[in-house]
Amino acid sequence: MRAQEIAERLERFSKRIGKKLSGKKEKIKERYTITGDIISYSMCPRQYGLYRFYGFAPSNPTQEWYGSVIHRFLKRAHTVYRVDKRVIGEDDVEELFRKVESAMEAEGVRPSSPQVRERVIALLKEFCRLLAGDFIPKIEEAELRLIKELPHFILYGIVDALKVEGGEFEIWDYKGMERPEPSTPLGRKKIEIYTKQMFVYGYLFKERNGCYPRRAVLLFMNELLKGESLKEKLSRAVYEIDFTDEKTVKEVEGFIREFSEIVREIEKSKESGRWELPSQIDKKTCLACDFRFDCPKFLSL
Repeated sequence: MRAQEIAERLERFSKRIGKKLSGKKEKIKERYTITGDIISYSMCPRQYGLYRFYGFAPSNPTQEWYGSVIHRFLKRAHTVYRVDKRVIGEDDVEELFRKVESAMEAEGVRPSSPQVRERVIALLKEFCRLLAGDFIPKIEEAELRLIKELPHFILYGIVDALKVEGGEFEIWDYKGMERPEPSTPLGRKKIEIYTKQMFVYGYLFKERNGCYPRRAVLLFMNELLKGESLKEKLSRAVYEIDFTDEKTVKEVEGFIREFSEIVREIEKSKESGRWELPSQIDKKTCLACDFRFDCPKFLSL
């Protein structure tokens, strides 16, 4: 239930009992996340408004399956290590995967095809072969929740993994995709958006702990299935943001102000009912959208 809807229900209740619940009417602060709100709105305001504000549900939940099954698997892999003090190997992947898959099937979320399912299993086996032995034991916390109340809204985010390396903190985010190509305008836009996502996580971490993490890492999982050597795979899979660089810290501070501007744009769209089309968008995003058939942007691609 949205915060504004709660406020309206409370106001109707106060009229029913003939007594004001408060002498002062204040707008309840909305909670905004970098992934669910800012990235979604930045990719396509129209799609964001229809799904998030008007409450339409995707007709095909399998769109969510790929990224979600990877995240859930890696969280369970961390739980196995915390409970049993062992790192899962390639031979453990299919058994653990089936447990995650069964839970998602119970929620009505399934892979789009057997080929997609096999691809994810191959990807997770490669992760376990290349990275799990060194990576999982260093995870301090999986799905770290961070929150900060700002003057006009509440900023919220979930870090996939908080890792300790050499006594210093790192924040990691898993992306179930290939690394965007920076040589294209759309690829540069996506890298910029994901970098700003990590800026927000770094800022929230600093607000909670008093200092920035040493670095943030975007792990583009699909790159693990490409290339020959470990070095070649990781050079594409790992994208790093260095928080020890003063320039990065200044960029973070600037984006927090920009974040507030985007929130204001979202709230203006809510008030006006106008959700604009993006200037640039990739065809994959449009093909996954239920509203593409009457969308001028999709029809022009």
